[in-house]
Amino acid sequence: MKLPEYEWVQFSKAPLRQVIGQMRFTIMPRFGQDTFIAGFQQAIRATYPKVAREAAVTYQLSSTGIQPNMGEKLWRFSTRDLRWSVVIGESAITLESRDYNSMNDFLNRFRFLLKMAKEQLEVTDRLRLGLRYINEVRYPGAESLAEWRTLLNPEFVSCDASELLGGKVDHTIQELQVHRPDGVLAVRHGLLNGIVVAPLAPEQPATGPFYLIDLDYFDMTECELEIPATIQQMQEYNDVMYRFFRWTLSKKLYDYLEPIHAQRS
Repeated sequence: MKLPEYEWVQFSKAPLRQVIGQMRFTIMPRFGQDTFIAGFQQAIRATYPKVAREAAVTYQLSSTGIQPNMGEKLWRFSTRDLRWSVVIGESAITLESRDYNSMNDFLNRFRFLLKMAKEQLEVTDRLRLGLRYINEVRYPGAESLAEWRTLLNPEFVSCDASELLGGKVDHTIQELQVHRPDGVLAVRHGLLNGIVVAPLAPEQPATGPFYLIDLDYFDMTECELEIPATIQQMQEYNDVMYRFFRWTLSKKLYDYLEPIHAQRS
């Protein structure tokens, strides 16, 4: 079975919590110099005026347990409402959105960032490209995997262990990676409690069960940075992930999310 084609819609009750686009490149040795990033900051400050410094944190398992390691220094540039952020480190530039309305808007922003990275930071190569959508799907009263099997495509949810083992499944997580001609599509999904993406203040975190659908499409082919080709590839990734997301939904859940038929943007 091939992935079906679907009419494009927007959802009034969209479960999308965060969209992330990232491009990795060769390490910039001068990144640690504060003045090195100044030109890039000046170029984007009208849209992303808020500035913060961060440190990437990684975790290492040792004989004494799991130990946090402070990684590379990062710069975060954000809109005033913090719903859009640009994170740049010595080897990657990332666009994060909690206010995603259209792929055109997202790609226009990402295109501008790549252009500024090329002009201001002399980024010339592309080591990895990725686009990720994190969905926290919620439905009133859906608390068990058996209930979610009626809301999602049964082929997607797969085995119902509640019948097999004679109990109630209230937590599950699965991951699959599909190697495609243009990259790898990683799908993480399962029944969880609480949240995955922390809300911005003053929004309160949601509680209770939800179904995670986390789609991450990436390409680790090393090549010269060609901005038009990069943007086109991200558009194609978006098309595939949209169709996959639609395939996961039952008619009942699709209607609950309140689809709006509109011109694709």
